[in-house]
Amino acid sequence: MTTLAPSALAALRASCDACFGTPAVWPLIENAYREPQRFYHTLAHLDELFAHLAPFRGEALWPAIELAVWGHDVVYATTLPDYADNEAHSAEWLMRTAQIHCSGTWLRTHASHLELAGQWIRATRSHKLPPECARDPAQRRAALLFLDADLAILAAPLERLMDYDRGIAQEWAQDPDHPADIFRAGRLQALRHLREHTPLFHSDEFAPLDTLARANLDALIDRYSIHQ
Repeated sequence: MTTLAPSALAALRASCDACFGTPAVWPLIENAYREPQRFYHTLAHLDELFAHLAPFRGEALWPAIELAVWGHDVVYATTLPDYADNEAHSAEWLMRTAQIHCSGTWLRTHASHLELAGQWIRATRSHKLPPECARDPAQRRAALLFLDADLAILAAPLERLMDYDRGIAQEWAQDPDHPADIFRAGRLQALRHLREHTPLFHSDEFAPLDTLARANLDALIDRYSIHQ
């Protein structure tokens, strides 16, 4: 799923304008998530994330969660070694873009939200709780909701799961049905690393997804292990 209905796209745009307090940021978001190398990390991914997080819009730190969603994959290189810096560059992009385009009042209101969002974006590299959030219950909860939502695709129905996996392969310029051995080995390593996370989901709300997500990971691992 890489495209959105016009109504969903309009809703995303309206949400982005409201979040940042200006229409200037949306074109930058849209252009980034429409880059030609993207097949999974697209505007549809943002839409799915916001759907997973919709029940939590009343959270005290929702503005930080929302900022983290908008910015978490805005920089997405699929070449080495640039890939390793995607999260750090995305966090930097969010801060820089807000400084340039948002009003002084907005920046004063959301200074702490921006800082938290940057921490959580960087944490998507490992999907582990940032140590800065560990001692504050509200920050811990908000960070874990965001990180869990980003992994919720692993508990998708099989058809959607395979669509996700094919998209990842395409982002690395692979034929999803006949990936190169080097990609197969790298993907297998990444999937096994995820499978070792115990638990996969840390929040009470997303914890019920754990069993299905592990079964799905096993299916993907088997798929990439066939020719090993």
